[in-house]
Amino acid sequence: MRRLYLSVLVVAGLAALASGHMLFAVYPEDVAEHSDVNIWITYAHDIEGDTPPMLERAALIRPDGTEGLSLSEWDGGLAGTVMVGGPGCYVLDLEMEPTFLDLGWFGITGGSTFLPKSGRAVMPVGAGGDCEISTGKGLEIVPQVDMSGIVRGDRFRASAFWYGEMVEGDYTAMVVKAPEDLLTVLHAYESEVDGTSSDGTIEFDLSKPGLWVVSFEATIDKSGTWTATTDDPSGRYRKGDRLDYDQIAPTAYLTFWCGR
Repeated sequence: MRRLYLSVLVVAGLAALASGHMLFAVYPEDVAEHSDVNIWITYAHDIEGDTPPMLERAALIRPDGTEGLSLSEWDGGLAGTVMVGGPGCYVLDLEMEPTFLDLGWFGITGGSTFLPKSGRAVMPVGAGGDCEISTGKGLEIVPQVDMSGIVRGDRFRASAFWYGEMVEGDYTAMVVKAPEDLLTVLHAYESEVDGTSSDGTIEFDLSKPGLWVVSFEATIDKSGTWTATTDDPSGRYRKGDRLDYDQIAPTAYLTFWCGR
């Protein structure tokens, strides 16, 4: 039993290494109507250094539609400005370049895994706290509470969906920036919340104010073939290679501000 337990830990660690960074966005706590909002998309840095995230999709979901984001590299991340109109919930919708893991690379018997990763950041404007927005694609964390006035001590609730269906998995939540901080904590590995959900329900008390990042990891028992969109940094595959996988292990992130 101990040997099996250690093997599971090794596999989990390799999957975490292959999946890369924690994807989130930094933006002002209070967003006014009809204003320009500066955003910075980044992740918790690790040994790979201060390189910006490689995004396959970057869009703003507005109350009246969706538009692409114009971003440029800045300070180890991607910076841009979004134009906010009237009241409503504005959502940054992000997707990183996916990765791939084959346990055979490390001399471990087992299958191969496709690792997609996506992130969202909710910006309620005015009384527009209804951020229950779903595209029905990939893994999504969808808030189930009014996000416009959420403060410390409130109960946060959300649902995790895989292509529109609630899915089981593990979740964590951490604070990467306090309201009074000038800098964002890019090495925030100590979580405030850890949990497991059998049906996709995420629920916990907000213990402190700040910029929160919730992550949800699922395992989907589905095989398929992925055509690599970039070269593997370790040289194990190249762009255009067709790679067969035995399962999908998606991760989704949700960024939001909790007030005092």
